[in-house]
Amino acid sequence: MTTHHRHRRPAVLALLAITLTALLAGLAAPAAQADPDPGTGKLVLVLDSSGSMKEPAGDGTTKIAAARTALTRVVGKLPADAQVGLRVYGATVFKRGQAGACTDTQLTVPIGAGNRPQLQAAIAKYQPYGETPIGYALQQAAKDLGPTGQRTIVLVSDGEATCAPDPCVVAQSIAKQGIDLKIDVVGFRVGGKARSQLQCVAREGRGDYYDADSTIDLEAGLGRLSTRAFRPFRISGTPVHGAPQQEGAPVLAPGHYSDTFGVDDTSKHYLIKRTIKGSTLRAGVSFRRPSGGSLVIQTEVRLNTTDGENCGWSYPRSFDGDQGLATGTASSWSKFDSKSTKCSDPDQMVLTVNPGKDFRELKGVPYELRIDEEPPVDSTTSLPAAATDPVWTPMNGSTPREIVPGSSFADAAVVQPGTYKTTLMPGELQLYKVKVDWGQRLQVQATVPEMAGATAEALDGIRYLDAALISPIGEDVYAVFAKNVPGGGYKRGVLTKRGLVKAVTTKEVRYLNRNGANDQDTGTSVPGEYYLAVSLTRKTDDKAFTIPLNLTIATVGAAGTGKPQYVDDATPVSGETVTPTPSETPSASPSQSTEPTNSGDKTEAGAPVAGRSDNDSGTPIALIAGLSGGGVLLLLIGLLLVLRLRRTPATHQPSQYPGAQPPRAPQPPNGPHHPGAQHPNGPHYPNQPPR
Repeated sequence: MTTHHRHRRPAVLALLAITLTALLAGLAAPAAQADPDPGTGKLVLVLDSSGSMKEPAGDGTTKIAAARTALTRVVGKLPADAQVGLRVYGATVFKRGQAGACTDTQLTVPIGAGNRPQLQAAIAKYQPYGETPIGYALQQAAKDLGPTGQRTIVLVSDGEATCAPDPCVVAQSIAKQGIDLKIDVVGFRVGGKARSQLQCVAREGRGDYYDADSTIDLEAGLGRLSTRAFRPFRISGTPVHGAPQQEGAPVLAPGHYSDTFGVDDTSKHYLIKRTIKGSTLRAGVSFRRPSGGSLVIQTEVRLNTTDGENCGWSYPRSFDGDQGLATGTASSWSKFDSKSTKCSDPDQMVLTVNPGKDFRELKGVPYELRIDEEPPVDSTTSLPAAATDPVWTPMNGSTPREIVPGSSFADAAVVQPGTYKTTLMPGELQLYKVKVDWGQRLQVQATVPEMAGATAEALDGIRYLDAALISPIGEDVYAVFAKNVPGGGYKRGVLTKRGLVKAVTTKEVRYLNRNGANDQDTGTSVPGEYYLAVSLTRKTDDKAFTIPLNLTIATVGAAGTGKPQYVDDATPVSGETVTPTPSETPSASPSQSTEPTNSGDKTEAGAPVAGRSDNDSGTPIALIAGLSGGGVLLLLIGLLLVLRLRRTPATHQPSQYPGAQPPRAPQPPNGPHHPGAQHPNGPHYPNQPPR
């Protein structure tokens, strides 16, 4: 790997500040409902104080001096209420042969709020001295953070561990303490075995790894990153505990819940209480897939009658990004069996979630459950026919307004039609939500301007920018065959230093879309909060940098057009409008509707920014699905491919990190296919991105 020593110091300052600013911003995020100890977001900095930190860092200074300057700058920007501590290793014992050399680590500043002066004083005394007991220091850092809440370790090291235990093994052990604990790593002028080891620590610790081996131009992204809150992926929903069998399963009304995968491949069962006779029940499951795993997730989401009759099922889809999202949905409605009452009349349905062949990787991983109920309609004769492939409507963008994106469902940024500006990091997933009414469709255009200098150099060739649109319950709803779409009919756009224009749209929201052959139809059969997910692919040896990004959003069509009349004026019940606590008996009465109010009868663009509210009380939001990038997807999928996927043997794919375990799930069949094609007794296929 080529290095540029004369630019080392500014690169390190930028990198440390970028990484820490992003992580510290997440500390202010409200805890998920499923968090047993809300409000305990904590960060501990673990710093290398070994003798090698005396080495030159370029620009006439040393590594320790560069790190000290960067850390001082970052600490100066800490929120007053940030829970932060500082631990160093290799600071007091000079030689490995001396007693205590391999346990030489101290918590120089205990984790707490309002301790900025103490942190700055400790950093000023930070000196290079002894050995590199990384593994032991990580063990102690995990103890510093405690057992609950959002917890982050940031390790800064310039070399390989010189003491047992193996830090990669320690990171793996620490990760078992819960999904809310992660380890991020900054490798300072490292290469070879040391770099591989530090990458392994980040990978096993469910964190990110960044090299401090870049030019001064990395600092160009620092200003943008310091103004953006980077929130960790969080699970939300009222905690419930699924049963290993139907008997004894918890009874749930439509709502928003959370649970965790078990220790083996045993299914979890839930009884869904139907509150409206003849209604359509929809269920969605969402979780963070194993890091570096296959894009095909063998977890199964199924909705059955209590007598065992299958009503709908799917495999979760996954998003090809570092955040590792996966979701699956199941519905009691099927156009192939619409005259049967076996799935529409029972007072209770059975929802099962089975981890499948991925159970070892998913052990203890939390997931969200979203359950919606839609009443039957009086008549469909007066309703608009199912929507056809849309034609792109040119949008008049407004003056861009800055927006803070979300990075999980619980904090997705609420946006209205208009133009927004932000920045995007490699491997980052950004979430936005937009209300879409009956008779409307969602249009989004992502624009990256031409880049030069530092950003163009960091981009390093081509990248892929992915944009996905997701329904309120979690289907992938971008219209594959929409016409005249800027950038072509793909979710994935090719980004070079010349910039990019990439657009996606849905079909118009209509009730009769429920009879469609795929998610872009069935997913647009209800109004509500739709989601935009944007990400930028990351390379194994990436440095920390950002690209500028503009998003123009519009809802096209007359709001309220084609709104159905439900039987007895019943009201849809969704996970966003009713979430009973575990101690409550599920209500038999539907709650208030979540349908958006009418907002006009023409294309809406340029409206004021609604912006995310940090005091939003954590309103449960929809699950996310169908996020993997794809090429042109043809209407060729059917039962044959469903069976083929289920027969395909497991294949190992190389990991982006050295030493990673190969994924266990099989890849989908080769060749293009239609997203979300489904059969009443078959799965939704995950989209397969181009390689």
